[in-house]
Amino acid sequence: MSNKKLFANASWIMVGRVFQLVLTFVTTMLTARYLGPSENGKLVYVFSYVQFFLPLCTLGLNDIIVKELVDNRDKNDEILGTMIVIRSIVSLISMISSIVLVGLLNSEPIYRAIASLQSLSLLFQSFDCIMYFYQSRLLSRKSGTAYALAYILASFFRIYAILSKKGILWFAFANSLDYIMVALLLCIVYFKDKNSLKCSLTMAKTLLSKSYHYILAGLMVVIYGKVTDILLLGKMINETMVGYYSAGTTLCNAWPFVLTAIIDSFSPVIIDSFKTNKEVFYTKLKQLYAMIFYISVVVAIGITLLSDLAISIVYGAEYAPAALPMKIYAWSTAFSYLGVSRTIWMQCNNKTRYEVHIAFFGAITSIVLNFLLIRSFGIIGAAIAAVLTQLLTNFIFLFTMKETRENAKLILDAILLKGVLNRGESNV
Repeated sequence: MSNKKLFANASWIMVGRVFQLVLTFVTTMLTARYLGPSENGKLVYVFSYVQFFLPLCTLGLNDIIVKELVDNRDKNDEILGTMIVIRSIVSLISMISSIVLVGLLNSEPIYRAIASLQSLSLLFQSFDCIMYFYQSRLLSRKSGTAYALAYILASFFRIYAILSKKGILWFAFANSLDYIMVALLLCIVYFKDKNSLKCSLTMAKTLLSKSYHYILAGLMVVIYGKVTDILLLGKMINETMVGYYSAGTTLCNAWPFVLTAIIDSFSPVIIDSFKTNKEVFYTKLKQLYAMIFYISVVVAIGITLLSDLAISIVYGAEYAPAALPMKIYAWSTAFSYLGVSRTIWMQCNNKTRYEVHIAFFGAITSIVLNFLLIRSFGIIGAAIAAVLTQLLTNFIFLFTMKETRENAKLILDAILLKGVLNRGESNV
């Protein structure tokens, strides 16, 4: 596998994510300005309930799919078809459950209507399996093109809704339209390439036997990484504070597509090296960790210095309270994405069952810290809780378990640049 092909694939992922980022950033900014902190906060608040069900919809399959596709190239059609079918069934159940949950916890009909429209995203995300197929083949140009076109069409919809002065429900549907268009275009590209899909009960059992460790872990990750702060802010304070907090975190989360692209593109190569040369595997993995950490630190410094100006330009003076939590939250990214890339080590060393322990610790830590700090410091407390949760969960806690201590030491070596700059090994 040539470096030229690897970096070409990484470049396509990067370009696609940048294009998606620009469109999403612009339309999110315009939507937030149009709706204001209160209405926009309501959208974000309800969507947090929907996101809570996402790990159940994926069934942990996204965490193993690249390795399965790389290891079983002759069965890719069966792997993809089986994943799409079982994920679609569970997603349909999750859609109904999310609507019922929102209705029980919020009496106003508007909340159920928003949840009904936003929960459509759960069903259509089942088709993102096709993206991983092209990623495993280092052909991200094809899936990247489909994503770009999908986001163009969805962005036009949002702009039309703003210019036509539509209500909040139009923007609730817009959150799902992204995934609907992506699913449609990925299917068109996949079948145009004369690929097929098959579904097998035997394959379903095989895949679920490898992924079930990630289901509970994924649910816990959503709790500590995505929804606890939003839900507690909405319940303990109000949805306007959710709007401010969401504005700041949205800007912070606008750039990590770079980290995702690096991880997505390099993971097949690192996984392959585990089978052939363990020394190269560990060197490559430390190089990946170091890259993620130091890119994140540089960006966090920039955000800390420029957050006030960024909030003013992007959202306007109305969102000024978002600047301070944004400065703090920016520092959570480094350890958050070290946690994402840890999946490579966990899979190759057959340690996936310990993801549940890590995620459970993260969920409990997040709930406790958010409850205590939001009560005392409001949205600033939520940002502090986010940083502490990611640091404790994805780094410190790994040292407490014998089974994950090796990975924690790899991360520490990467941060200290120990063995990262070896010239004798192939670089990531």
